[in-house]
Amino acid sequence: MEAREHCVLVVEDDPAIRRLVKMVLVRYGYRVDEAVDGLEAVLKLGLGEYDVIILDLMLPQLDGFTFLNTFAVNQPQMLSKVIVTSAASPNVMRDRLTRPPFAILPKPFDISALVSHVKACVDAQVG
Repeated sequence: MEAREHCVLVVEDDPAIRRLVKMVLVRYGYRVDEAVDGLEAVLKLGLGEYDVIILDLMLPQLDGFTFLNTFAVNQPQMLSKVIVTSAASPNVMRDRLTRPPFAILPKPFDISALVSHVKACVDAQVG
């Protein structure tokens, strides 16, 4: 039986970061969809299932804090699929997040660390 391809949703308003993350994850065998803001991410989540969501917090339209806190209330199991990338301070993160996501990577993040977190997130769901 062939292994299922894992799918990642990258929610990032900076096109250069979005392209870099997609390019690297595709090289590692992940299928990657993109969203430029929280509203587009919500729409994509309504249309498909993702193993990992890489989420920037400072987004236009619907910001990452609102996105995460909505999941914390309505679908708390989804938080185990979220890796946050943000330049926000740990104090701001602690004050504004209702429940913690799977992982938080401060910006600028190391791309190899991001890949490791994506793999760990997928493994945590499979195992």
